[in-house]
Amino acid sequence: MAQSVWDIAIQQSRSRMESSEEKPDSTIVFFGSCSSGKTTVINRLLEREEKTKPTLALDYTFGRKATGALPTKSVAHLWELGGGVRLADLLGVPISPNALRNLNLVLVLDLSRPEELWTTMETLLENAKSRYEQIICRLKRNSHLDTNKKYRNILKGRKTSNHLDQELLDPFPIPLTIIGSKYDLLLHRSCEQQKIVTKTLRFLNHYYSSSLYFISIKDEASMKRIKSLLCHLAFGSTFNRAVQLDVGKPLSIPEGMDSFSNIGAPPNSDLSMDRLTAKTPLAMWKAVFCNAFKQVSNPLGASVPEIDPAKEPQFAEPLVDQARKSKDEEFEQTQRQNERRMRELLQQAAADGILVA
Repeated sequence: MAQSVWDIAIQQSRSRMESSEEKPDSTIVFFGSCSSGKTTVINRLLEREEKTKPTLALDYTFGRKATGALPTKSVAHLWELGGGVRLADLLGVPISPNALRNLNLVLVLDLSRPEELWTTMETLLENAKSRYEQIICRLKRNSHLDTNKKYRNILKGRKTSNHLDQELLDPFPIPLTIIGSKYDLLLHRSCEQQKIVTKTLRFLNHYYSSSLYFISIKDEASMKRIKSLLCHLAFGSTFNRAVQLDVGKPLSIPEGMDSFSNIGAPPNSDLSMDRLTAKTPLAMWKAVFCNAFKQVSNPLGASVPEIDPAKEPQFAEPLVDQARKSKDEEFEQTQRQNERRMRELLQQAAADGILVA
């Protein structure tokens, strides 16, 4: 039986829908050192010019951008974790099974505080990886084989999947970008210290198959580059994967564009037994870095002030405050009356010869 034009059109439409799955909204999670500039980077992406304030816990916002000739706009969900490592457990909120389909992590490390860098990086990445493995285990247990296969294919599609160093790499399961902020302050340190920080982050970047960028608000070129990268991650816009390794300039190393041969061995700082007995390259680099920069036990930043949201002007509620004040005064008055009444009863009991224990 011959098909009508209408039937053919319906069949072709269904075929296209089945063969091409709609691309999910992108999700980017920003986390890292306290006061490292995460909010500043997000505002650059969203082109917001507003005074930044410390992020209290887990902040959410979103961005929208028209893509192509379609009337619909792409949506990017942006999460920012405040508090450094103190609130690392909250990473379980934005790292969800649905978000994993198009999720990117952006780890922002403060280059001016290398004494906190390794501990911050290690703690946050361990929490993120643990959350990822928890999701995968749950999917396996529920027999979501197709979904699990999709997540595994994400790793296979990484830029380093065919790299010469492939056997030596341990790609992070979620696409990762490392941003070294306050690069201008790193330049105030000695050349040897700069070399240790730079080479260590290059090693970590290549080892985890991530991307590495140094930025400074005083270097407009680096800020434009990171905005372009984030637009690429959020909305799929074009991005120039140029490499910048020149001494005295902010690093720019997209995923898969470095190698262990170019990075070289760890700098010859004071040799320690930890370095000599390290069983893995990662452990060796950790020993060298932590020997040069003794890691603080509490990388929260003692200078970070305690913030009470109730005292912030934008949360002011004059009517609620007045009602609370009135109730407090009423309570204090009632309490004074009860205390006075109790004293009178005790005095009356004593006058009547009644002993009160």
